[in-house]
Amino acid sequence: MRYLFKNIGQFIKHSKVIFAVFVICEITSLMLIIFSYGIYQNYSQQVKDIASNKPINEEQEWLRFDFASDIDEDNSISNELVFSFITEFGEALGNKIGDVSFNCNGYYMSLSYDNGWQMYDIGHNLEIYGEWYNGRYLNKKDYDNAAKVCVAPIECYKEIEDELDYDYNDEVSPKDFEYQAYDRNGKKYIDLPEGTFEVVGFTKMSNFEYYIPYTVMPLDAKVTNFPEIEMKQILYKNEYNKAVNIIKKYFGEHLVSDDNSDMPVYDAEVLKTFKTKMTISIIIAIISSINIAALFKFVIEIRRKQMSIFRINGCTKNKLRRMLILEMLFYSIVNSAVCISIFHFVILPKIADMFPYISLAYTLKGYGLLILIYLAVTYIIQNIMIISSISRSPVKMLKVRR
Repeated sequence: MRYLFKNIGQFIKHSKVIFAVFVICEITSLMLIIFSYGIYQNYSQQVKDIASNKPINEEQEWLRFDFASDIDEDNSISNELVFSFITEFGEALGNKIGDVSFNCNGYYMSLSYDNGWQMYDIGHNLEIYGEWYNGRYLNKKDYDNAAKVCVAPIECYKEIEDELDYDYNDEVSPKDFEYQAYDRNGKKYIDLPEGTFEVVGFTKMSNFEYYIPYTVMPLDAKVTNFPEIEMKQILYKNEYNKAVNIIKKYFGEHLVSDDNSDMPVYDAEVLKTFKTKMTISIIIAIISSINIAALFKFVIEIRRKQMSIFRINGCTKNKLRRMLILEMLFYSIVNSAVCISIFHFVILPKIADMFPYISLAYTLKGYGLLILIYLAVTYIIQNIMIISSISRSPVKMLKVRR
């Protein structure tokens, strides 16, 4: 260790300008690498927002198309119209659709899209809010097969004493329901206007609401509200226009104007710009890394005379290599600490508003990973350069001119 600080002292004493330039250049190159990493992560996250199921932001959980008016039982639309609409809409936008919900013949229908339409798992939400009793909810197989299965309130089958957090009427009994569940051959059934259904699940909701697969509904059933459409991904401009045209095709001019819609539209040119900036950040990082490698090479070459003297005085190649490696790693560790401190406390606060996700890249773990990678790469490059330099005889090292 004493040789480490002695060599550093000699370097500073005899090559002040070179030492200063070396430190400044390494810190500058490191700063560019760290900045490039943040820029890449920022634009990478923005690109992922376009293709992910995550909310666009914390306040807006879903993107929606809104209608300017409502319909009611006296002014209903046919299920045939809605069925045609969701078929065309699904084919056009696919898995960018979150779910579509509407009221059909008095039943609440919520459909989700995952490589095809299926019943949205409302049972999961009911379980979260303590409104699920037992059994299962409707699944894709029920939807595809138009199965005669139903999820019903437990109170239409028997009285329960469980009280919920909200205002729960624990005096509701089966006789209060128009349609009551009953036992038959070891299973539970219920007779609804659409036929006899097997009850596969019960809710703890005294709102007299039953759930059945959408595909069992006849085409002439009444739909008493416009489908509420929720998108889970940002649409490109052409996709947005296609969606608007399909909605207008089936529901006239009821869709609110573009100026009033909260649906953001993504321009393909923006994606291209993001990817270009990500590529530029990678190029900058590569150039900075090459610059640092060249700095180490330069420092090693100007120490050629010192290395040859060490060798003449009996210093082995491995010992000399370890001395130089330790010295170079010491510079890298110190300069990295200085660089990160300046960047995190001085530069990052000034650029955080310009790049919405850049701060997320610079966590303690992120900095630590960057430094570990940098030191590992530095160690490998330095070993290659040092071994190449000291492989010559001391006499040849003294004779070689650069």
